[in-house]
Amino acid sequence: MEELKIDSLQAEYKVYIDNSFEEFKTYIYECYGRYSKKIFIVTDDRVASFHKNIIDYFRKDLTAKVFTIKNGEESKNYDTISDVYKFLTDNGADRDSLLIAFGGGVVGDLTGFAAATYMRGIGFINIPTTLMSQVDSSIGGKVGYNHNGIKNIIGAFYNPEAVYISTHFLKTLEKQELLDGLGEILKYGLIRNEALLDFIESNYSSILSLEEDSLIYVVKECLSIKAETIAEDYKDIGFRNILNFGHTIGHGIEIDSNYTITHGISVALGMLAALKLSEEKLQLPPQIYSRIENLYIKLGIPIRYKVDNFASFLYAIKHDKKNSDGIRFVLLEDIGLCRIKVVVSEKDILSALQRSICNVK
Repeated sequence: MEELKIDSLQAEYKVYIDNSFEEFKTYIYECYGRYSKKIFIVTDDRVASFHKNIIDYFRKDLTAKVFTIKNGEESKNYDTISDVYKFLTDNGADRDSLLIAFGGGVVGDLTGFAAATYMRGIGFINIPTTLMSQVDSSIGGKVGYNHNGIKNIIGAFYNPEAVYISTHFLKTLEKQELLDGLGEILKYGLIRNEALLDFIESNYSSILSLEEDSLIYVVKECLSIKAETIAEDYKDIGFRNILNFGHTIGHGIEIDSNYTITHGISVALGMLAALKLSEEKLQLPPQIYSRIENLYIKLGIPIRYKVDNFASFLYAIKHDKKNSDGIRFVLLEDIGLCRIKVVVSEKDILSALQRSICNVK
């Protein structure tokens, strides 16, 4: 089992990376004992159906109470948070209770926010089950939910006590979910580590085949990059902004498509547009765009998106919570060399979209 230490302003915690679930059982008993505290699980209906044996383990061996939400981004709202609070109060959760998120990014964000705010903070463990949540959202402390059409506009910084990652869970993913995670993985290669891009280019077949050694490598590399980044800027006021590469246009695509285009694919498409902006603004060598586009094609990641109404698309971009005093982007001067908070005009965005992912009307 691989271990990774995460340092932040709030606390230090560990990420455990394995290809099974057995080590988690040892960990939970060693850290918490069989009945030392009340344990509560939040999961979604899809994860619960795929991993019924683990849900049974939670209920029987840990005597945990389990709350199941509906799978999908539409559940990431206050109504769901309110339901989680009711679940906790109805079952006598107190300040010594432990809340475990068992699912993808939506479950992790919601559960983390509930843990941060219930009784001003209770223990929280994250068990991410999707590739995207394993390589990205499971660490960093950002928890929250969507409100009034704006992603993650209500939130907090709150760290888990531990994160347990098992690549075994990835074997239940549909191809779309795998591609979502690959979009974020490529982001990490572009912003910090060209060796990760080299690895994906050489091993994309084994990654798509879910070979455990390749998966463990990319998960650990991505989390190492994110851990180094958040250690330098936990509150996301400067350097950590590099993690938003591709996200400004990506969030616009999510909203414009009414979330029919998933987050990972939206970010992947947003990165292509951001590369073209980087060529224009920072003289990024154009061969980088060609390299990434060719890698998308090999992996099966889409390279086109149709924008029917640029005005409404731009509205979604302008209302991204990261923008202030104009539309700001994370751009690249070269692979591994980012510049944050680059002010970009509407004309620049239109041009980048037309030269990358779409013909804009």
